[in-house]
Amino acid sequence: MSEEYKKAGVDLERLRNYHNAISQIISSTYKNTIVGAGHYSGVIKIGNLNIAMHTDGVGTKTSLALQTGIIKPVGIDCVAMNVNDLICVGAKPVALVDYIALEKPMDNVINEIINGIVQGAKDADVEVIGGETAIMPDVIRGFDLSCTAIGVVDNLKTGVDIKPGDYILGLESNGIHSNGYSLVRKLIEEGKISLDEYKSELLKPTRIYVKQVLEVMNMIKGAAHITGGAFTKLKRLTSYKIVLNMPEPPEIFKIIEKAGVPHEEMYKVFNMGIGIVLFVSEELMKEVKTKLEGYGTVYELGRVYNGNGITIKTYKNEILRV
Repeated sequence: MSEEYKKAGVDLERLRNYHNAISQIISSTYKNTIVGAGHYSGVIKIGNLNIAMHTDGVGTKTSLALQTGIIKPVGIDCVAMNVNDLICVGAKPVALVDYIALEKPMDNVINEIINGIVQGAKDADVEVIGGETAIMPDVIRGFDLSCTAIGVVDNLKTGVDIKPGDYILGLESNGIHSNGYSLVRKLIEEGKISLDEYKSELLKPTRIYVKQVLEVMNMIKGAAHITGGAFTKLKRLTSYKIVLNMPEPPEIFKIIEKAGVPHEEMYKVFNMGIGIVLFVSEELMKEVKTKLEGYGTVYELGRVYNGNGITIKTYKNEILRV
């Protein structure tokens, strides 16, 4: 249970219950659905094409963006949160639309958001084909931002091929990305973290992993975008036992922990320096790692074993089970 996150207003267990209930209800509509709710993206067959689709937003990071005036990065975030999930089912992202809801007219905010979305879209090589902007003073405080993205799937990746002996690689994150901000904001409001001192770090955009993962897509067995719920999301890919040996995280995570978040909860809420996790066979591990190192740091995080559950050895050498 993530107690500090729950105190900040986000109950992960209740959220999972919502997801499960919604998944059961919407499954009655499935006719051409290949992958339904519960994975990183839904996939539907249309003619000869398998189309992946995903919707996600930036969350309460928008509040800090408005407070600091650092707006453009959340536009990049919105693209990243969608395209990074699409590649986790083997999709090549191709297009997206955005949705911006405002409390009141904000010309500069709109301009910065759109410039951020365009920068993220160019990085992910997707086209922005439209969107919607609404002003809703009785509903929105500040602004909210989300995107819907689609991709084409040639070789579906759901994790079904993962087996004991496979290696687990981790691609470095760009900081805390776009998750856990209700908890971070609570710590800021309590005076435990200085927004003025750490605003540049806290407003770094989510890293986009499309190019590097597509380069090795045919060599991997599965991919996991580490977002809300952190490493518990690996259960989406396999029920086999996962053992991770986590590297020392960037300093911002240590600052958040020192501000009052229990060590164990950090690994249930935040990415702890790992943005994408990849599963690959022993035979191909070295080749995949070499290809990916051209894009940034790649960690050998661990292996897959017989059994079940996720065991994490933290940078403090503590053993956690999530």
